[in-house]
Amino acid sequence: MFNEKEIKSFSTTDMRIYNYILKHSIQFPYMSIRELADEIPTSTASIMRFVKKMGYDSFPELKYAYKKEEKEVSLHMVNDLDETIDCLKKFNTPYYQDLFKEVAYILGNANMIIFDGMGDSAKIAEYAARRFSTNGFFSAALTDPYQGVSMDGTNIVVVMLSVSGDTPELVRKANGYKQAGSTLITITVSDDNTLVKMSDYHISYYINDVRTDEMSHTTQVPALSIIEILSNMTLHMCYNTLQ
Repeated sequence: MFNEKEIKSFSTTDMRIYNYILKHSIQFPYMSIRELADEIPTSTASIMRFVKKMGYDSFPELKYAYKKEEKEVSLHMVNDLDETIDCLKKFNTPYYQDLFKEVAYILGNANMIIFDGMGDSAKIAEYAARRFSTNGFFSAALTDPYQGVSMDGTNIVVVMLSVSGDTPELVRKANGYKQAGSTLITITVSDDNTLVKMSDYHISYYINDVRTDEMSHTTQVPALSIIEILSNMTLHMCYNTLQ
């Protein structure tokens, strides 16, 4: 409901109304305009200007839209849990186990592993780099979307994490990695995106990409689980090789 463009245009009074609504999301849909004005406090005229700025004709219309979106987000959260559990279960199927082994072999033989991502995926990339480094692999996270790609050396493997697989900054960086001669592995929500088409290997976990306005609410649990699986499998392969 509240997108970045609208929030940037908010006045000081608008921000007070906005913050109150978020902090009292349960009570708000049942409040009158006078009750809301008294609680903030502000005038009913200021609240109506806020209502108009949000694109609604009346205060009840704003409340209805807010309550409807809150219900949809709650429903997504319930469905998301079931979907996430199903997703994790399928990682134990022969298809995924064979795919994980293939990718783990590539990672285990790399001279260097780079993990890249943006937003929430950047946090997973940073965790992945620490995880692989702890296991004795030379790895790093390069998550600055505006950082140029310049690498020396051979047998460098890049793992790019992205929900959509179509983020322009990541596509640009993927092109740079490919031109530098790196092996590109992508971890995305589906196999129908730009990064998958550019990759040498891809792992797609197939769950719904949940978005409201400009915000993504897609769970990162499958991506994190894939990193855990690959990390453990790569370490196990290298350990067995040394025996």
